[in-house]
Amino acid sequence: MKNQIVASIAAIPFLIAGANAANAAVIQFDDETISGGTISYDGEGGSLVGTDFLLDMVMGIDTNANDGAELVCDSCVLNFETGANISEDGFYTFGSGGSVSITGTVRDDLGEIIADGELVSGSFTGDISVGANDFSAAFLGLGVNEVNSDLSSFFGIETTDFIFAQTVIAMEDVEVENNGGFSGVVTNVDFDSKAQKVPEPTVLFGLGVVVAGLTVSRRQKISSTQE
Repeated sequence: MKNQIVASIAAIPFLIAGANAANAAVIQFDDETISGGTISYDGEGGSLVGTDFLLDMVMGIDTNANDGAELVCDSCVLNFETGANISEDGFYTFGSGGSVSITGTVRDDLGEIIADGELVSGSFTGDISVGANDFSAAFLGLGVNEVNSDLSSFFGIETTDFIFAQTVIAMEDVEVENNGGFSGVVTNVDFDSKAQKVPEPTVLFGLGVVVAGLTVSRRQKISSTQE
């Protein structure tokens, strides 16, 4: 996790339905030496979109095998898209559906491929709430999630059903449009996925995102019909 993360950043507590995930193993994705990607909303009723969040490290925490091992995540990117915007009354609310994914190639310190292709996949099953001002934003959503079986097996995890325990994102160079749309450049991503102790057909996860450290510039849109 990068030192530049503001100390006050805290992930929104995750919600679990019918599952005991205490002390479960965690697969953590991080951007240790790189950063990049964007978050955007068009202000016209579309989705909240996260595009090409760069990741370069995967680590197992409290895993049955290779606990603490840091793997190289080569050309790894995180992308997500929520359902359409529902409201902007104080809080942005986006509908369920959409997708969450991490793709790339995971290698060990000898360069051997551990897992390749789609590493994480999921979708939102509940409305997503976003509270935002000029300096920070908080994001919460629910969905289903699976982790690549080769990756989970490397860490000695029998299930591929996981919950998102924590996701922290920092942005800068944010532009807020007059219509409520916004976009910003991602400077930090931390993504923790916690294994379910008992596999279940449907696994709910809480996706908590805190956005902080924003440098905001407002761009006023001037219509040719306005005086």
